[in-house]
Amino acid sequence: IAFVFAFAVSYGMGANDACNDWGTSVGAGTVKLWQAYILCAIFNTLGAVLLGYKVTETIRTGIVDVSVYDVYVQYEPGNNTYVIVPFCEVANDTLETTTFAPPPLPVGNETNIVDCARYTSADFMYGQVGTLLGVSVFMIVSSVFKIPVSATHAIVGATLASTLYLKGNNGIKWLEIGGIVLSWFISPLLAGFVSSFFYLIVKFSVLMRRHTFEAALKLCPVFMAFTLTVNLFACIFDGSKCELICNSNPIESTEICKQIFLRTNIMNNRDKIRWLRARAHRLYERDLKKQQKKKQDPESSPETLSSNVIDVSFTVVDGERKQLPVGEIEPPPGPWYCYIRKNVTEDPLAAKVFNSVQMVSASLLSFSHGANDTANTVGPLVAIWLTYRTGWALTDASERADMQYLLLFGAVAMIVGFATLGHRTMKLIAKEITTEVSAPSGFTVELGTAFTVLFCAKLGIPISSTHCAVGAVLFVGMTKSTSEGVDWRVFGKIVVVWLLCFPISALISFIMTVILYNFV
Repeated sequence: IAFVFAFAVSYGMGANDACNDWGTSVGAGTVKLWQAYILCAIFNTLGAVLLGYKVTETIRTGIVDVSVYDVYVQYEPGNNTYVIVPFCEVANDTLETTTFAPPPLPVGNETNIVDCARYTSADFMYGQVGTLLGVSVFMIVSSVFKIPVSATHAIVGATLASTLYLKGNNGIKWLEIGGIVLSWFISPLLAGFVSSFFYLIVKFSVLMRRHTFEAALKLCPVFMAFTLTVNLFACIFDGSKCELICNSNPIESTEICKQIFLRTNIMNNRDKIRWLRARAHRLYERDLKKQQKKKQDPESSPETLSSNVIDVSFTVVDGERKQLPVGEIEPPPGPWYCYIRKNVTEDPLAAKVFNSVQMVSASLLSFSHGANDTANTVGPLVAIWLTYRTGWALTDASERADMQYLLLFGAVAMIVGFATLGHRTMKLIAKEITTEVSAPSGFTVELGTAFTVLFCAKLGIPISSTHCAVGAVLFVGMTKSTSEGVDWRVFGKIVVVWLLCFPISALISFIMTVILYNFV
């Protein structure tokens, strides 16, 4: 039953949260939907298997003190049997964990007797199954109505509700829960500021340069190498459980990543620029043909610029307004800081150069999503599995091979959800929160979101990647054109559902736990 519900949770996660990874890329036209399915499958799985175990441990042991579910049995030599006791009174503090059944009774003159054994009550499994059901129902229903919600919210709320029913206030780590809840409010702000910062870098280093296309060709390989280096650092520095690529020394890890950055940025740089130039021209000509067909449509309406957008595709010569050749702009007069909150029209040819970089940033975001969110969904399943296999939910899972298989199970279920139902939520992320998603802004949104999620995943903090993605899209949209580029009605609807996520998941989990505890 737990595996069925865990599959449903990961399915709902893929149908909802995984859309954060590729929504902006699909919306900007960088990748097609079927390409997003394939890349999501690859990088979500890698993130879950390589880094997911840290967040899984937080979900499994960081919200509730699982030891409140411990059951102790002590050997009575007079009756040659084991009896349940509140706590074992033994000289040796080392307790042997067993399966659900007490240790085997001694036979004949056998002296190898286990004085006391500790294992986890079946009530704990009831609560975790209730948690999985509460989360799965909320996630799938939200995906059907294409509303991006937080599985992290749902899991924390559902776990809290089941524990309050079974054990009351005992064992609930309110301080840790408070820190997790606080991170839900801080993470979208952090992702928004980081994404806006990256967008301003792109804006002033590329989009506002006179020869903007050439500037994009020179700097996009740097952006690409930087994005790959950050991803590799997350894997190398105390990240993956694979000893071949894991290094716990921050200085050595930084040096390795620095060398990787320099090599990937310098090696074959001319070839990369040549390839980016040819690809950008090919994509631009393809879009030009689509626009010409659209203009021939009598029902099509001409596009209008926002009042906050400065059109830099024209120049004034002898009082006449002349169109600049594609790939060049007329930088606006005045110091650069006057245009921090003013948007400029993006050169279409330069924007096409960012398509390739955006694929890299989206892959990084997909990797970080697998490291954080897949672990969230698998956490309750890991606790149930360890209780079933070892008898004790707090068994050390860091060296167990089956942890990787459980994370892989969650990743596969997430991919199925993304491929079958993810297009609905992806449409909202791509086109309805902000109307101005392009390849340069999509790249900065994905990079800022991935930075935030990876940073928190390294610390073992189960944040919401949905909050980070929505915060990044919102802040970049405002950076581009203040409030005109944001649909506040859609954003308000998302916030309302976010607030309902915690109590609704908790209520469903509470009802399921009551049913299991009293009638099973």
